[in-house]
Amino acid sequence: MIKSSASRICLLILISVSTSDLNAQISGYGKIRWEKEKVAPGLIWKSAHTLFNDSIPQNLNMLIINTNKRVVSLFYDPPENIVLSKQAEKANALAAVNAGFFNIKDGGSVTYIRSQGVIAEKDTARKWSRNENMTGSVLVDKSNIVYIDKSYPNSWYDMHPEYPEVLVSGPLLIKNKEKAKLPLTPLVLKRHPRTAIGKRGNHRVIILTLDGRTDQALGMTLAELTHFMSYLKCKDAVNLDGGGSTTMWISGKGENGVVNMPSDNKKFDHKGERAVSDILIIR
Repeated sequence: MIKSSASRICLLILISVSTSDLNAQISGYGKIRWEKEKVAPGLIWKSAHTLFNDSIPQNLNMLIINTNKRVVSLFYDPPENIVLSKQAEKANALAAVNAGFFNIKDGGSVTYIRSQGVIAEKDTARKWSRNENMTGSVLVDKSNIVYIDKSYPNSWYDMHPEYPEVLVSGPLLIKNKEKAKLPLTPLVLKRHPRTAIGKRGNHRVIILTLDGRTDQALGMTLAELTHFMSYLKCKDAVNLDGGGSTTMWISGKGENGVVNMPSDNKKFDHKGERAVSDILIIR
C-alpha cells in the first residue's frame, strides 16, 4: 500500500508539472521592436532579437505573405536530405523555411506529403503512420489558398486531388481562433527552436521561426508558441518541424540567404543549417 500510494503521488506531481508547463504563458510581446523590410510585392520580412518576461531571450523571424501576389508550395526531394539554402536556390524560391518531419538518417518525409500534385512515395498507408504529435496539416488548393486544418487519414488526402500541396505535421495549435488541445509529449513541453505557419485571413499567411538552444535564444514550448501565434492574430496555426531543422531563408539576405540562427551547430550564428527533406517555398 505504501508503495502504491507513493507511485500515485509521483504520478500526480508529474501531471501537475506537465500541466503547469503546458499552460505556461510568456508576455512582453508589446515590447518587441520589429525590424521590417518589404522583400517583394506581397512579401514582408520582420525580425527581432528581444526579451520576453524581461528575462527570456528570443530571436524571431517572420514572413507575412499575401497569397494574391505570392505562391506558397512545397519542395520535396525524397532520395536525400539537403540543406534548405541549396534546396531553395534549386527551387528558384524568393523565401523558404523548413517544413515537415523527416528521416534524418535515410532521408524522406515521415508524414504524408504531396508536392505539385505528386505523391513521391506510393504506399502512403504503410509508409506514413501517425504519432500523437501529428494532429495538423497544411494544404494549398489550385487557387493558391492556404488551409490549416486537423490531420485526416492518409486515404482522405488521396481522395482530394484538389489540393496539389499537402503536408501532415503538428501538433495543430489553433483552429478557428480556438487553441487546440496539445499532447503531453517532450516535443510539446520543452523549449525548442520552432517553425510554424498561421493564417490571418483568406489571403494572409504568416510563417514564423524562433531560434533556441543558446543563451541568446531559448525557444518556446508549444503552449507558449500557441499563445504567441494567437497574439500575432492567427485564426489557424500549426507547428512544423523544429529543433535543429528550424531555418528561414530569403534570397539575397543574411548569410547565404539564411536569416535566422539555425542551431544544429550549437552556435548563435547563420551556419548551423541541418539537411532536411522538404521545405515550404514562396515564389
